[in-house]
Amino acid sequence: MDIYLNDFSLYSDKDILSNWSAIEKFYVLIQKLAEVSHLHFKGPKELWNIPISGFNVMTGNRSDKSNIPKDHCSFLRAIYAKFSLINNESPHFAEEVGMNTPSCTMGLAFHQSVPVISFTFDDKYKKDLLTGWFRYIENDIIEAKLKNLFEDKPSNYEFIADLTPCKRLDPLKEPMWNKELVKKILENVNFVDEDCKTRQALLIKYGKIVAEVNGWTYNEKISKLNSNSGQLRYIYDSSLSFLDYPIAYLSLDMEGPDLAFELCNKKGSHLGECSWNGSRKDRKMHHDILVK
Repeated sequence: MDIYLNDFSLYSDKDILSNWSAIEKFYVLIQKLAEVSHLHFKGPKELWNIPISGFNVMTGNRSDKSNIPKDHCSFLRAIYAKFSLINNESPHFAEEVGMNTPSCTMGLAFHQSVPVISFTFDDKYKKDLLTGWFRYIENDIIEAKLKNLFEDKPSNYEFIADLTPCKRLDPLKEPMWNKELVKKILENVNFVDEDCKTRQALLIKYGKIVAEVNGWTYNEKISKLNSNSGQLRYIYDSSLSFLDYPIAYLSLDMEGPDLAFELCNKKGSHLGECSWNGSRKDRKMHHDILVK
């Protein structure tokens, strides 16, 4: 999978050393992403000639021609070296409708529906979605939103999970197949020791992430059909990713001490409980869901 550099985020009015903590966090983010998925980081062809926070990585000088410590310079060059370079061609993305300062990397990210990755020297890049304008060759300019990775957090993995294995898997037999990625996402999460209210909030948050990185999609209609005034249900189905098999359902278990789902077939019949780590328990009475 390709992830493109937000080259706009290289610019800053602050000195390079004032932004150093943000640079270190960016490096950690790249390392963490690379640990859990096979990614290709892409930057513009002229990347090495674009200063980062006023520092020219190629020459090793600030804009006022002064230097920074050699180890800092080497660190920045190591970050730039993580990116393979692409030609500055269409399509383009810009922050202003006039397309006066277009970015080919961000244009390709939008065109391919993949994320960009940003430095956070500027607060406007500390958010999950970046908005702007997109133009493909000489076509009309349209509004565009880009998924943005800017800090290490579990929701990043929704964007980078490789779901191609789903095509050959039976969702009823292997509903939680992406075990290593899920383990990474949940490594610092403790459901068991939290109070009831906090645990439920964590189950909802991480239940969505874990379901989606295993190829399941939230089904709003079925969730509402099975909810009532006393309990909301969060139900996911297999229809978009497990292409070669009949539809199946995962219903988030809101009552257990740890993250788990109730697995149901296309008729809504309960087939057993499935934990986030893939372990299974036998079916229970009164756990069927309504599907129509």
